[in-house]
Amino acid sequence: MNTGENVIFSLPIIDAALGLANIRRVICLGNTWTARRYPMTLHRHWPEVEKMLVMVDSFRTPRALWHTDAEFSRRMLNEWDKIETYKARGFIAEWPACETRDR
Repeated sequence: MNTGENVIFSLPIIDAALGLANIRRVICLGNTWTARRYPMTLHRHWPEVEKMLVMVDSFRTPRALWHTDAEFSRRMLNEWDKIETYKARGFIAEWPACETRDR
């Protein structure tokens, strides 16, 4: 029914087939407008793996110009509005801050 259920129901299947401890990286594949939520959902349920993100779009508008397309913009902003509610309800986890190193 949703991304969280996809993750929750998939983890035991992946564990039985491959062993979760044997997987170090996963790829999140989804639309640009949901791109923040996918890895945050995965991070909530499987924080141990490195998450990579691949975004796909059906819009002709370039991703960098999403705000100029009415429908693309609507979808982006609609998803943005869900983030805090989803975090508060425990559906997703905050993305870890990047560590910086002195060079």
